[in-house]
Amino acid sequence: MIVPFIDVATGTPVYLNATHVLSLRPDPTDPENATLVKLEDGESLRIRGDHEEIAKKLTEPS
Repeated sequence: MIVPFIDVATGTPVYLNATHVLSLRPDPTDPENATLVKLEDGESLRIRGDHEEIAKKLTEPS
């Protein structure tokens, strides 16, 4: 399942495949509004949104 988000740094859309996400955690610099996402290829992204709502979006059936 591909889920759209917004990148914090660029403000552009980012599309994540939930099967490639290893972990989510609140961004220490802005824990209420940004989440650090670690992907299985080692890349990390900062996306807009609380980590709980992002986790919910990634796990909801399409």
